[in-house]
Amino acid sequence: MARSPSRTGARGPTDFVGVPAPPSDSPDRSLLLETARGTAYLVAASGSRRGAEWPLGSASVTIGRGDDADVCIDEPAASRRHALIERRQDGYHLRDLGSTNGTHLGQLLHRTSVRLQADDRFRIGETEFIFRDPAGASDDET
Repeated sequence: MARSPSRTGARGPTDFVGVPAPPSDSPDRSLLLETARGTAYLVAASGSRRGAEWPLGSASVTIGRGDDADVCIDEPAASRRHALIERRQDGYHLRDLGSTNGTHLGQLLHRTSVRLQADDRFRIGETEFIFRDPAGASDDET
């Protein structure tokens, strides 16, 4: 089983949707993680929100520096509405929303969409995200 990244960041320990994480020895911590098990999510591997996690669920999720973004990052190189992750029938897709600086996933994305694979890493400015999809392994076996 892979170890999850550290949950400590500039704003202190965080867990899903920026909710403060209970201490590691707290019984509530395992309940929180158990509730989210099986749900695809993003982990901030670097940047000011390092260690924060955001569940994706079935809706579209916007990423950017705007207060109205679902995943709000304090990143000068990010546009207010920088990128979008949307759930489609074949999985989750990352799309750059015409940002000034682009979204990097092995290559620079500008207004293009790419299907995310489990453990894909993409970058917006200095913030790197890891896409986690516990159910993704079975989805790829078609």
